Amino acid sequence: MTDSTTEQPGLADDSSESGPTAGRFSTSSSVSRSDGAGDRAAHWLLLSGNRMLVAGGIVALVVGLFGIAYRFGLVAIGSNSLAGTMFASGVASGTLTLLTVALSINQLILSRVFDSPNTLRDKLEGTKTLRSTVVEHSSRRPAPNDPSTFLSLIGTALERHAAELDTALGDGGGLRADEVDAYVDGIREYGHAIDAHVDSGDDIIDVLDVILGTEYAENMTATDEFRVAHGDRLSPMANAELDAIEELLDAIAITRQFFKTLALQQDFGRLSRTIAYSGLAAFCATVFMSLLYLSNGVTIPVPVLPAVFAASLAVIVTPLAVFIAYILRAATVGRRSVSVGPFVPSNSE
Repeated sequence: MTDSTTEQPGLADDSSESGPTAGRFSTSSSVSRSDGAGDRAAHWLLLSGNRMLVAGGIVALVVGLFGIAYRFGLVAIGSNSLAGTMFASGVASGTLTLLTVALSINQLILSRVFDSPNTLRDKLEGTKTLRSTVVEHSSRRPAPNDPSTFLSLIGTALERHAAELDTALGDGGGLRADEVDAYVDGIREYGHAIDAHVDSGDDIIDVLDVILGTEYAENMTATDEFRVAHGDRLSPMANAELDAIEELLDAIAITRQFFKTLALQQDFGRLSRTIAYSGLAAFCATVFMSLLYLSNGVTIPVPVLPAVFAASLAVIVTPLAVFIAYILRAATVGRRSVSVGPFVPSNSE
């Protein structure tokens, strides 16, 4: 759109003063991405990285630190040390506690799955309403089941309706044309960014990552400001396009929370299963290390004791490392998606 002194065709003729004065509409034309090596590393650790790799890194770090401490004589693991007592008491009880945590997580998941028929019907109707809204404003029918394709559909629909709003407003300038241009371009680029950052078949957490930031809320606020400033002078066609943009931004807000629920339920399910498997192995390793130490020595050759200790420590630490890896992601998702709608909490820790 180019600036001009003529009236925008999409704005109805109104010789009186315009509505409330609005500054430049602050849209967000991109999705949150990590810039810099440090930010990308933190993003991988907290959110996008494979949780088993993160857990493996934690295990390697713990074993490495113990290895360094042993190398410099800061810890003792020989026959005269307290290692046997440590394994027999504290480590064993800690392992059993983690298994209890796994049971609690399973109970949490089941509490989210089991509902009355009426509640389940309401949830189903809500999901169908969301899909119908997206289909109504897109060129594809029916709505796809794949989360990444569904989000891509919202992005392309948002981009298309922003372009159609641009057309409805016309190529002329008019009052505050630069602000109108900025709003339309920002919404169009935001829709394009969503579509560009999702691929068919992406994992649910990768799809959620695209809309986990507050960009949608900024665009909802900008849309409200645009309507307040120009709504009484918009043509019916421009009003219809603005309504479609509002509904698609609402759909992003709802989809964001729905995908968060799916992602966390999947993660907690994997977490409880992995803790159950690794917890059993950790308990066996704890019993083995407890029986390995005698009152006057150990049952294996002393030269191989450090290697056996390191291997057993890795097995024992694994359940806790897995728990930390998944909780880091759950806490990150929860913190970044605490709000539904145009209310953005402070980023302060």
